[in-house]
Order: sequence, then structure tokens, then C-alpha cells
Amino acid sequence: MTTKFNFTSCHGLAGVILLFWLLSFSVSGQAAPIQSAGSIRAALTAFVTEQTGHYGAPPRVKIGRLDPRLRLSRCSEQISAFQPPGTRMLGNTTIGIRCSGSSPWTIYVPAYVQIFRPVALTARPLNRGDVVSAADIKMVERDLATLRQGYFIDSKRPVGKVLTRRVGVNTVITPQLLEAPRLVRRGEQVVIIAEAEGIEIRATGKALGNGARGDLIRVKNSTSKKTVEAVVTGPGVVKVRTRSQFR
Repeated sequence: MTTKFNFTSCHGLAGVILLFWLLSFSVSGQAAPIQSAGSIRAALTAFVTEQTGHYGAPPRVKIGRLDPRLRLSRCSEQISAFQPPGTRMLGNTTIGIRCSGSSPWTIYVPAYVQIFRPVALTARPLNRGDVVSAADIKMVERDLATLRQGYFIDSKRPVGKVLTRRVGVNTVITPQLLEAPRLVRRGEQVVIIAEAEGIEIRATGKALGNGARGDLIRVKNSTSKKTVEAVVTGPGVVKVRTRSQFR
């Protein structure tokens, strides 16, 4: 059954009240404005681009499918993105989108973020103990999101380092594969140096451990037979902290 209202039959105040009620019903029945999926994607992409700027290459962002049934009220302020605690920026990740307006809401959007940069790879097979040279390295573009063990974007960084295990050709060179070359080896004779007030004192000793540049090792003074701690400063050379360690 359909009810028809004849406005000509409404007189005076009663007609005004009825007309106001119908207009109010029409306005309240309209759908509230919703936040567009495009604005959510734009906020997410802008946030990821800003957060990955230090990589020196633009990110490639694949945003997960947004549920078409999602109907968020249009934010009265500009929406913002954030990285939830415990998530990583590269690879599979989750980005939060927040509205702080009069009708606040927060959603979490899945995404996959890639950064492609040339990284250092081995140009030939290398053995454990080999000292890496510039000829052993080639730079090849890789997705940084897949290199969780680390990498080098500067081809000079691995040069002069020693391999800790055997690797094949086209292996990504990671920090875990390298160590500083040993400048002092256990049992070797070393020069012990102490400096104070512009005076340098030297003595000979025996290394009681292996050490790379900057390592603190124990050495035995050949004259005093005293064991001291010294910093490796060069091949076969160590430096004590104070002159008193000579005594």
C-alpha cells in the first residue's frame, strides 16, 4: 500500500510541520561521505616513500587488496600513515592508516615494499681465508627486501677483508662473510709501544692471542715477563695504554 501526501490539503502549522519532517527524513536518509580507497593508497605510498628515502632509490609498493565492503567515514582531517611496532619497512609489511578527526578510525593495510639497488656480489669462487680484492667484486642490482643478512652498496667496503668461509660465484657479500685481516697472530713476536709526554718507549713481547687492527689482546713483555693488554695498531705492532704497564 502506498501513501500519498496531498500538500494542498495541509493548512497552516500542520502543513509546515509535515513538510519539515519529510525534508528531515530525506536528508538523514542520504549515505554519509566515505573515505576513498584512492586516498588511503596515496597516504600509504607517500609514507613509504618518505621512510625509505635514505636508500637512495624509489620504492616499489604493492598494496594489498582493500575490502570493497570497507566504508570508513570521510576524515575531517588529513589522514596519516604510521608503521606499527614490530614490523619492517621492506618486504611483506603492514602500514597503519589513521584518522584523527571528529569520527576517528584506524585500519591496517598489508603491503609489499621493494627497493632495487646494485649490491656487491662475488665475481668468482673464493676460499676461506682469501683476502677480497676489487677484482673479486661485481655490482649487480638486487631487491634489498630479500637480503636479510646484509649487503654492501659500496664496492670498496669489502676490499681488504678476509673471507670466513668458501663462497661461489654470484654470492651476495654480507658482513657475516668477512672479518678484518689479522695483523698479529698468537705466539708471534711483537713490538710493544708506550707513549707519554711526547716520549715513545718500545719493547719486544710475545702475542698471547690473535688480533686485527683495533683489537685488544694480551702480550707478554720479553724483558719484564709481565703480561699486559695492548691494542693492535699495525702488523706485529701493539700499543699499551700507559707507560706503567711496562714496569
